[in-house]
Amino acid sequence: MTSPNSTAAETRKLRTRTALRSAMLELLAEKPFDQILITDLTNRAHVGYATFFRHYQTTEEVLNEIAGDEIRELLEMSIPVLKQYDSSVSTRELCQYVFDRRSLWRTLLTGGAAHSVRAEFIRQAREWSRMAGGMETEVPVDLGTVCAAGSTIDALAWWLERTDSYTVDEIAAFIDQLIITPFIGDK
Repeated sequence: MTSPNSTAAETRKLRTRTALRSAMLELLAEKPFDQILITDLTNRAHVGYATFFRHYQTTEEVLNEIAGDEIRELLEMSIPVLKQYDSSVSTRELCQYVFDRRSLWRTLLTGGAAHSVRAEFIRQAREWSRMAGGMETEVPVDLGTVCAAGSTIDALAWWLERTDSYTVDEIAAFIDQLIITPFIGDK
C-alpha cells in the first residue's frame, strides 16, 4: 500500500521535473543550449537551485532526458506507419514532427549533444527493429537499421541547418529516396 506521503512526494517530484523540462524547452527556443545555465532553468521553472540537484546533475542531463523522450515519440509515431503504408508517408510524418519542433531538434542534432542524440536514436531504432522482427532485407536488418537510423539523423541535422532552403516534403523525399527505400525496398 502506498502512503499518502510517498504519493505526495512522487507528485511533487514529477511536477518539479516537468517544470525543469518545460523551462529547458522554453529557453531552447530563446537561446543556444550552451548559454543555458542551471540558474536560468531554476528561475524559469520557479524551483530552488538546490532542488535542481535533487533531480539532475547537469543541464546536459535535462536535455538528454528530453531527447530520449522526443526520439521515443518520433519512433512510436513513424515506425508503425512505415510498416503499414509506403515509406514516404512515414518519412514525411517524421520530417513534419521534427519541423514542428525545429528549435528543439536543431539544438539536439546540431549542438553539443548531437553525438549522444544520434547514438540514442540508433539505439532506440535498433530496439524497435528487434521487437518488430520478421523483416526481410538483402542486408542484415541490424546493419540496415544502424545505417538507416544514423543516415536519417544526419540528413535531418543537415536540413535543420538550412530549413529555409528545403520544405518538409522535399527533405522527406530525399530521405525516403536516399535512405529508407534502398534499405526496405518499395512496398
